[in-house]
Amino acid sequence: MNLKRVLIFTIIFSLIVSLIVDFGRMRAENEYDTVEFVGDLKSLKDFASFTGEDLKSILTKMKEAGMDGVAVNEVTLESLQQAGKISVSLLKDVENLYLLSGNLGNLALEDYLKGLSTKDIEKYSNYIVVSTKDANTFKFLKEALTKRVSPKDLIILSKGNDFAFIINKPKEVFVTKGLGFDENELFYIKSLGFDLIPRVENFTGIKDRDITEYVSILKKYGVRTVIFNGTDVLGNPEKISYAASLFKENGINVGIIDVPMGKKLQEGMSKFAKFTGYRGIKVYGLSEKETQKYDWEEIVNKWFRGIIERNVRIIYVRAKIDDSKSHQYNIKKNIAMIKDATDYIKRAGLKVGIAKPLPEGHQGKFIEVLISLGVVAAGLLILELFGVSIRVLAILGIIGVIGVSGILMSRFNDLGVKTVALAYSIVFPSLGIAYYVNRLDEFLKGKGENNFVWQALKIFFISLAISFAGALSIGAIMADSKYMLKIDYFRGVKFSFILPLIFYVFYYIWRVYETHNFKAFWSKIKEFLDLDLKIWHVVAFVIAAVAGILYISRTGNEPIIKPTELELKFRDFLEHTLIARPRTKEFLIGDPALLIGLYTALKKFDGWAFVAGLLGSIGILSITNTFSHVESVLIIAIERTLFAWVLGALIGLIGIWLLNRILKNTKKEY
Repeated sequence: MNLKRVLIFTIIFSLIVSLIVDFGRMRAENEYDTVEFVGDLKSLKDFASFTGEDLKSILTKMKEAGMDGVAVNEVTLESLQQAGKISVSLLKDVENLYLLSGNLGNLALEDYLKGLSTKDIEKYSNYIVVSTKDANTFKFLKEALTKRVSPKDLIILSKGNDFAFIINKPKEVFVTKGLGFDENELFYIKSLGFDLIPRVENFTGIKDRDITEYVSILKKYGVRTVIFNGTDVLGNPEKISYAASLFKENGINVGIIDVPMGKKLQEGMSKFAKFTGYRGIKVYGLSEKETQKYDWEEIVNKWFRGIIERNVRIIYVRAKIDDSKSHQYNIKKNIAMIKDATDYIKRAGLKVGIAKPLPEGHQGKFIEVLISLGVVAAGLLILELFGVSIRVLAILGIIGVIGVSGILMSRFNDLGVKTVALAYSIVFPSLGIAYYVNRLDEFLKGKGENNFVWQALKIFFISLAISFAGALSIGAIMADSKYMLKIDYFRGVKFSFILPLIFYVFYYIWRVYETHNFKAFWSKIKEFLDLDLKIWHVVAFVIAAVAGILYISRTGNEPIIKPTELELKFRDFLEHTLIARPRTKEFLIGDPALLIGLYTALKKFDGWAFVAGLLGSIGILSITNTFSHVESVLIIAIERTLFAWVLGALIGLIGIWLLNRILKNTKKEY
C-alpha cells in the first residue's frame, strides 16, 4: 500500500470516528429542545403602568400567549425610591435643605447633621443618604447594607420611627446594586404559576453563609434556573466553587447569557458552569434600548435567529412600548410577538415550555487524538501535491502525529483542540480547492469536452464534500459542553477565511502555469506584472477587489458593512421557510462560481476562470466556518450546508445557461 492510500485511509478512519461523535452530539442536542420565554418583571411593571392595566392582568395575558417564566431582580435603592419607600440623596444636598428649612422630617438624620462640623460636611458631601420611616424597609436595608458595605463606610441611624443610612459609595453606581430579594415578589410570581427565575447578584466580600441564604431562598420557591445579574457570577472570585456546589447539589441550572464572539462572559462563568457539571441554558435577550429601537417583527426575527443559529433556549423578554400607539395596540403587539415566535419555534420542531439544561458532554483525549489524525493526513496530501518526497512526508507525518497527540494528551489539551479545529478549517478547504484547481486545469487544457454538465456537477460536489468532511471533524472535536454553551469558542476565524484563498492563488499559479520551482513561480509573477492591461483585466480586478472587500468586511459577528434592509428581509424569508437558512456567501456567490469557473475554463477564458475559482473558493471554505460556530445546532449546520449546495448548483447551472446563450448570440458556438 503506497503512502497516498495510507493517508486517504487515515482520513476516512478519522472521519468515521468524527461521525460517531457527531451522532452522540446530535442526540444531546435533541434533548435540549425546549424554548422558554422569560419576562423581565421590572419591564412588565413599567408596561403595566404605561397601559394603565394592573400587573396581574398583564402577566396573565403574557402567560396565555406563551410566556412561561418571569425574571425577578433583587431590590435596589433605586427601586425602593421609585416605590416611595425611601428617599435617596447626597449628603451635601440634604445639608443644604436642612439649612434652608430647618426640618428634614427625619429626627435621626437631623441629629446626625447637628453633630457634623463644617469640615465633616465637606468631607462627607458626596456620601449617599438614605432615609425612611418604614420599619420593615429599615430592617431589610440594615441587614443588606451590613453585608455589602464595610463598617467604616456605613453609618446606621434611628430615632423613634425615623431611620437613615450614611453610605460612602458612589451614588450613580451603588443605587442600582442588588440588595437581596423581596420575598413578597417571589411569592407573587410563583403563585401565578410562572417559572420563577431570580436574577441573583454577587457582591464584594460575600461569605459562605450569604451564599447559603441565597440558595435557601431558591429552594423555598422551587427555583429551577438562575440568571446572574451584573458583571460576575455568585461567589466570584473566591467563593465560586462553594456556590456552584450548592447549585449542583440542589439541581439549580444557570442561565448563560449569549454574547457576541470575542466579548466577555460574566466574570467566573466558565468556572461556575464547570463546577455545576455544565447545567447551563443559553439565554438571549435584547436590552431595553434595543427593544425600543427595533420594530415588532424584527424583535421576533432576532429571537428566532438566536434559537436556530446559536442554540438559545431562554428568550429574555422586555416589553416594547410605542408611545405613538394606543395602550391596547401596545398590549396586542407585545402578546403577538410571543405568539408569533411560538409559532416559528413549533414549525422548527422545537417545544415551548420550561427550558432544560444541555446534557453534559465531553470527549476523551484518545478520541480527540483519533480525530486529529485526519487533519495531519490531509496536510500531508497537500504537500504531496507539491511533489514532496515520500521520505519527507513520512518524517513529517510521524512528527505531526507525535506532536498533536502530545499536546492533546497533556494539560494543554484545550489549546490542542482549538489548534486542531483551526487546522481542519484551513487544511480541508485547501484540499477541496486543490481538487477543484486540478479539474479546472484539465478543462483549460481541453480534457473536459464530453458531458460537461455531469462532469461539472461531479467536481462541484466532490470539492465541497472534501471541505464538508473537515467541517464534520470540527463539529466532533469541539463537541464539548463548554463550546456548545459558548463558554469557550473556536479561535482564528480570520485565518480560516483568508489562508485558503491565499492557497488558491498560490496553487493555481503552481498547477495551471506549471511553475514547479521558485524561479519559475517568480518569473510568472513578473510576467503578470508586465502585462499590458486590457479592459477585461481591469473589470476582473475590480470584481475580485470588490468581492474581497465585501468578503472581509462582512465576516465575523460584528461586520464592518452591515446587511442591507432588503438582504435582512430575504434572510428572514429563508429562515422562516427553510428554518436552516443557507449562508448567502455560499449559495449566491461561492457555490455558483464553482460551476461558472469550470464553464469559463472549458471555453478557455483563463482569466475569468481564475476569478470565478477565487470566488468559488469562498463557497468551499465557508462550510468549515459554519461548523466552527459550535454553539449552533449540528443538524442545522448540516442542513443549511446541503441547502446551499442545492441552491448554489441550480443558480450556477442557470448562470452557465445564460452565459452559453450570450456566447451563442455573439457567434461563439458552444
